[in-house]
Amino acid sequence: MSALLALFAALAYGVSDFVGGLASRRVRAVTVLLYSYPVGALLMAALLPLFPGSVSPATLAWSLAGGGAGFVGVLLMYTALGLAPMNVISPVTALTSAAVPVVAGVAYGERPSAGAWIGIALGLAAIAMVSRSPDPAPGESPTDLAVLHGRASGRAIALALIAGVGFGAYFICLARADADSGLWPVVLARLASSALTIPVALRMRAIHRLGGSLLILAGASGVLDAAANLFFLLASREGLLSLASVITSL
Repeated sequence: MSALLALFAALAYGVSDFVGGLASRRVRAVTVLLYSYPVGALLMAALLPLFPGSVSPATLAWSLAGGGAGFVGVLLMYTALGLAPMNVISPVTALTSAAVPVVAGVAYGERPSAGAWIGIALGLAAIAMVSRSPDPAPGESPTDLAVLHGRASGRAIALALIAGVGFGAYFICLARADADSGLWPVVLARLASSALTIPVALRMRAIHRLGGSLLILAGASGVLDAAANLFFLLASREGLLSLASVITSL
């Protein structure tokens, strides 16, 4: 069940990244988050009766820390997606966000089986292979290939790597919240992220009214991202963080 939930999370995160990346090519990433984060928070709050729980000081702390880490991750990833091809940025971010929780899970005492380790290794290798650029065909120059497939700058790759660390930290924080906290970790994390977005948007003068297709893209990104968080939270409770994070990062 944990693997299935993690796969649902992977699908939702992937589509959310794509939709949010499209929006961030037309407006600043933080402007998109101003709309997507509250939508996700409201959706998760509405689902609280289905996943009730209590909030201990530890859960509150981990949730707020996760909200901060997630905010940094999404902001940097959307910024990178506005600078470079999605088929490069997303795998780089995913590979990093998968590796960080694997290390943390083992540090916290998780001991995946031999089969699970093989799966983790294959998953990480698959993510890395997806991000690899193809070699030039006969008669095709590297410059032609870059025009066709896109080329990511060093700045964009750096942003993607740091975003991956942020996402990995977010996964760890969600998994460390109390098992009896229900859906509260996701709700609190989303509220923290929403609150952090406002001062950043004010400083960047990025508070703009969205309408039409941009508003739809931002709202859809928020819904999908929130759903992915829910699936990952349930997956991490059903199984190992190290395994759930790799499958989710696919």
